[in-house]
Amino acid sequence: MHRKLRLLLGAALLPFATMMAPNTASADAITVNSTTPTWSTVVGGSNIGLNLTNGAFTDVRWGTTSPQTPANQSGLGFDPINPPAAVHSSGSSFLLGNLQHYNNPIGGGSAASSVNLNLLTNIASAIPTNQTFSFEFLIDETPNSPPCVYPSTTPCADKISFINLDTTSSFLLNSQLYTLELLGFSTDGGTTISNSFISQEGSTNLAGLYADAGVVQRCKRWQRLRKEPCLDLFCDL
Repeated sequence: MHRKLRLLLGAALLPFATMMAPNTASADAITVNSTTPTWSTVVGGSNIGLNLTNGAFTDVRWGTTSPQTPANQSGLGFDPINPPAAVHSSGSSFLLGNLQHYNNPIGGGSAASSVNLNLLTNIASAIPTNQTFSFEFLIDETPNSPPCVYPSTTPCADKISFINLDTTSSFLLNSQLYTLELLGFSTDGGTTISNSFISQEGSTNLAGLYADAGVVQRCKRWQRLRKEPCLDLFCDL
């Protein structure tokens, strides 16, 4: 083939190669202006107190104590880091706020086993700007006598874990759908993130709560069969 003809063919095919090239656009910068926490859907427990103000924390409390006061009960509290506004990159972990477990001795059978944390999040330039993301926290309140299920300094420590409840809550930013996925707990500033944390008995134990603004994949098969977008964060294209 003559060199001139090869050059002409190369120039003609270049637009098609560009169209077939993968999309390597950089991650969006996501600005979280504010996060407002509320607690709901407590399973089990007695003497429940919802959305109690405790300094910067919003608390849920449970349990039978003597005297019967919220300060003596067990429970969870959340303090979001926003405001002030913070900018995060999609696909990277970031600190949502701090979670406290108030691990106090309470009467047998009066502990909650799970509770939902709902985060009303305001995201700059997103559609919608305000979106609520919900997560279920599981509380394994253990008997305070050996042998202990978890490593304990005072018998006996409890365990807190979580479930991402709703990956269909999403927001649109720069023509891309995102959802907020909870990644886990960290007690070392995010160096290590775990899906649970051990809370020592008779103390208030704090862990950072980390998340990621992940891309919501749209499944072609789902769209073909259901004629609607697939909003499962983990679905295959």
